[in-house]
Amino acid sequence: ESRVCGHHSRRLALPSDAPRPAMPAPDDPKKKKGLNPYGFLYTVERIPCMRQTLLNAVGVGSAIGLHSFYRHRLQWAALRTGIGAACLVSMVSWGTCRIKFYTQKRRVHDIMTNQEKYSKANIETRNPGEDKR
Repeated sequence: ESRVCGHHSRRLALPSDAPRPAMPAPDDPKKKKGLNPYGFLYTVERIPCMRQTLLNAVGVGSAIGLHSFYRHRLQWAALRTGIGAACLVSMVSWGTCRIKFYTQKRRVHDIMTNQEKYSKANIETRNPGEDKR
């Protein structure tokens, strides 16, 4: 049996009865939690508005690039037009989505502070003999 060893491109012949390193279980706490240099690629979906922005940019950029190619039959011009449209759409989409996100975040914060303020006021003004509902 032969397999690739590490980062080497040449194949090393290993006996089939050679011990193989055990793979840690996915939930194993002993698993080394080092920094992954490509970790940002796997956490893109956690960024608010990123998915919607990328989908809008890719869709509109592709459509405008194809339209430009069908109209003029110039490949590089169509590519530049598609990439430019994608960049423009991504900036506009990102900006509008983030404004909506911060507006919603601010509303939730205001609601929570008002609820906390009014609940404290209700507790302080309640009479001791009043029944609690």
